[in-house]
Amino acid sequence: MILLKLIHSQLLVLLAGGLAASLIYRRRSRKPPPWEFLSLSYLLGTGILGVLLFFVMFLGGFLTHSWAVLISLSAGTGWLALERKKVKKLMRDPALVAGYFGQLKNRAKMWGWIEILLLFLVLLLLFQQLNYAIRLPLVGFDSRAHWGLKTKILHHEGTFYSKSFYDSERIHPQVRHPLLLPITEVLVTLSLGRYDDRLMKIPLVMIFASILALFYSETRRYHSRAVALGFTLFLASIPRMTTPGDGGITSGYADAPLAFYFLATLIFLVRWIRSGEMKDAVCASLLAVFTMYIKDDGIGCLASAFPALILAALFCRKWLWKKRIPILLLTGAVILILVLPARIFSHSLSVGKGEYFEGLLNMVTLRKNLDRLDVIFTSYKLEFLWNLPNWGFLWIILLISAIWQWKRFGKMEVRFLAFTILFFFGVLTVIFLILPWNLRHFFAGSLARLIMHAAPASIFLIALFWKPEIEADSGCGGAV
Repeated sequence: MILLKLIHSQLLVLLAGGLAASLIYRRRSRKPPPWEFLSLSYLLGTGILGVLLFFVMFLGGFLTHSWAVLISLSAGTGWLALERKKVKKLMRDPALVAGYFGQLKNRAKMWGWIEILLLFLVLLLLFQQLNYAIRLPLVGFDSRAHWGLKTKILHHEGTFYSKSFYDSERIHPQVRHPLLLPITEVLVTLSLGRYDDRLMKIPLVMIFASILALFYSETRRYHSRAVALGFTLFLASIPRMTTPGDGGITSGYADAPLAFYFLATLIFLVRWIRSGEMKDAVCASLLAVFTMYIKDDGIGCLASAFPALILAALFCRKWLWKKRIPILLLTGAVILILVLPARIFSHSLSVGKGEYFEGLLNMVTLRKNLDRLDVIFTSYKLEFLWNLPNWGFLWIILLISAIWQWKRFGKMEVRFLAFTILFFFGVLTVIFLILPWNLRHFFAGSLARLIMHAAPASIFLIALFWKPEIEADSGCGGAV
């Protein structure tokens, strides 16, 4: 019975995202493989359900299982209507399903033993995270006080307008953290009918599985199957992300989901750079919105990616500004409209109950704290080059790839990702300059978790550095 309830909770997410994914892939010459469609459906469904349920509470309603079912069934009905021709064709000839699975079986026979081994290792790491989620409760202070407690409050009270969100004696001061992660976990607890700090982490594993499938599908566009699986294994095995504590996938923190949604945003921005299709830009903007609903650090991710996109485009000879600028303005408007209610709610809460330092972001504070740069850059160096237990050889491989494949900076998608990662660490550095804390103590507990946000994107950049085909360089990295 518990298994059926868990499956039910995850089907709600897939239904909610299926309509959006169908619209994004509709009328394209290149149809996505099923794992890419399902993975994007899950990522979009998590965000869409989370944001819409946030709006329900924002407008004075209560977060209930009925609302989740209503939203998912409405999206599912729209999905069926959109794909009605395919549904009718399938109903007339059910043998098409058997034929499709027959094709998959024939393709599987073409796999070599190295590819099978790589896939097995990826699935093994995925199973390990599932085991962590089911077996281990929330153990870290932040995971319980910042995220788990909010999930528990929303499960029992169904709203963030209760005293628990406004009374400093009832909740940890980090009350202003965005609520997409707690809402996502509440979907599981409401389906189960009880609060469970183990099973509510299942969506974190599903997000991990979804980004692995999406990343494999993206790298498979320009790498062989074995190489694409190798990069996927690389992503799945980042030590800092696979640990069950202190920011790892199943720790209950928001850092790993934020990093994965940031990667998904960048994947679709790269696709937009190459295709110029508005659907890719809209999908990227939705994923960017969800990063900001996961954690406020998503604002820093967005503040890195979009200026990097503009800067990378300045080097292009054929960027087609007249075509691209309206799309950028449209996606910017989508982001602003969807994020505004969350910011209004956040700023309705007492500043004393959150660790927000917008008032410190000024030239006076920055000039006064410039002596911190030595501590900051020394910490970066130690983390990137010597902290192998956290990152393995990720940052060393990135540096070698950038030097060895320096000619690839002629491609806009490579420039864009490289600028994004550089800007990301620039934003981090500015934040470290204004924080009113002892940096050495802060870095001991938080530096690696913040760097984690850019780790999956860095693997994506490495994959682009080693992309095999040589194209006629338009100055923009491909067709526009």
